[in-house]
Amino acid sequence: YFLPTLAPPTQKSFQGCMQAILLDDQPADMHAVEKGIVGAFENVSLDMCAIIDRCMPNHCEHGGRCKQTWDRFSCTCDGTGYTGATCHTSVFEQSCEAYKHLGRSSDTYWIDPDGSGPLGPFKVNCNMTEDKVWTTVVNNLPAQTSVTGSSRERRTVLQLNYSASMEQVTAITTSAEHCEQHVSYGCFMSRLLNTPDGTPYTWWVGRSSEKHFYWGGSGPGIQKCSCGIDRNCTDPKYDCNCDADHKQWREDSGLLVYKDHLPVSQVAVGDTNRLGSEAKLTVGPLRCQGDRNYWNAASFTTPSSYLHFSTFQGETSADISFYFKTSAPYGVFLENLGNTDFIRLELKSPTVISFSFDVGNGPVELAVHSATPLNDDQWHRVMAERNVKEAVLQLDLNYREARPAPPQGHTRLELFSQLYV
Repeated sequence: YFLPTLAPPTQKSFQGCMQAILLDDQPADMHAVEKGIVGAFENVSLDMCAIIDRCMPNHCEHGGRCKQTWDRFSCTCDGTGYTGATCHTSVFEQSCEAYKHLGRSSDTYWIDPDGSGPLGPFKVNCNMTEDKVWTTVVNNLPAQTSVTGSSRERRTVLQLNYSASMEQVTAITTSAEHCEQHVSYGCFMSRLLNTPDGTPYTWWVGRSSEKHFYWGGSGPGIQKCSCGIDRNCTDPKYDCNCDADHKQWREDSGLLVYKDHLPVSQVAVGDTNRLGSEAKLTVGPLRCQGDRNYWNAASFTTPSSYLHFSTFQGETSADISFYFKTSAPYGVFLENLGNTDFIRLELKSPTVISFSFDVGNGPVELAVHSATPLNDDQWHRVMAERNVKEAVLQLDLNYREARPAPPQGHTRLELFSQLYV
């Protein structure tokens, strides 16, 4: 706001909002300025504060902190476990299997099973001494936990908490080829499963909050212990050693292997209220082997081979990653089309990978060039990401190209066809 007799300021003007403006102790009459009665104005919105909040909505993901200047925003990802312009990409591998593929040895690692999804990273133990990798998640129940004073009417319920949330543990069991958990019930005059009416004295609860009436070494729908399956129980009239109700220490133990029921979240003990009776319970860590998500391989044997999936959902933020090996010199990895928008990943030549898309601002192509041929029948890793700030293409963790998004351009990727791979 300046008087018409003066030239506009030669320095950069203030950008922002002002209110309660006084000139010589008199309120500035903005309506008079707007009507041209007093002064003049240019590129000013009157009677409002029209600042654009570039952190609303917040495009920083996974708890990233949004910061803004007058014309752009940025994300601070420190401490989130994620990286990238919008904190979209996990800095951790998705499984122990992935760490082994990188040449790592047995140790404790952070994993992020759903990558850029909502589940956060968590620590697991990775055992890589065998052909298949074991992933171990521990719980807080001490070994040989003693239970006394419980009855069928008032069971003692032992709650198990794991080093990861139930949602995170479920992500491991869902993708695993095999999971197991060792359970042990030591008993002194404390029955385990056998009761006159068929309802067991003790049961356990799995991940879906359902009660299970079988014990380690047995399976769903079979109310027995391991010795009952093998027919070598202390008393052949019973299917568990502890059900013989002996006045000496016995044990029923074995592996729970039906992974849709795992992990054990509770154990309810119900026969330790008689004089001298006692139970000692041990629930081992959850151990899972294999990663079906990592090895979800497909072979494309002709130039017309393809897989198709539902439309790619990634309007403002999305990522794609895969391993490939080939002896062919070129080929399209995947493609999804819209009216004008599209997204495509392609082996353009034996040494070039390209990532191209259009979100309404015109086609954009990123390319990475390998120093050695990629059609060498060896595994190569491709990762591509697009968000409102930038697009990134990475090959084998060695080659990377990033392209900033136009500050005032279109941001939403609108597709309608099926995704072809």
